Amino acid sequence: MEKERGFTLVELLVVLGIIAIVTGITVNLFYQFYRVPRWGQAQLNVSNALRTTTLWLAHDAHESQRFTPSGNCGVFDTGRGVSYTYALNGGRLERTESGSGRTLVVARYVNALQCPTTVTTGLATFHLTLSSGPVTSHETLTVTLRVAP
Repeated sequence: MEKERGFTLVELLVVLGIIAIVTGITVNLFYQFYRVPRWGQAQLNVSNALRTTTLWLAHDAHESQRFTPSGNCGVFDTGRGVSYTYALNGGRLERTESGSGRTLVVARYVNALQCPTTVTTGLATFHLTLSSGPVTSHETLTVTLRVAP
């Protein structure tokens, strides 16, 4: 008597189940390999932009003798003939020095910048919205001016 060759239905279903599990794991790994680093890079972009913006605003607030809310974002006046202004230009926050006319890109990924219209007790509050890819952050920065306005 000759045995029949071939697979039973149960054997085929087991093999298909194993293939489905391996495919699911592989697709998930590829998703994480491509998606997670992009999200992490976007988060890093937003964090770095916030950090550098905070450092520059704090530096200019400390160096200035007076802050005048006007124009795009106000003027930090050092009292030595040099003043600094900030402006948003296509997702970039730019700082312009009046003495030399140099413009420095302080941060990228800035969607919105709301500057103070009044300054009380030497505190100036700035509202920032930053975004890169799927990451968006709304931050409020309060800087202390060295000398009250």
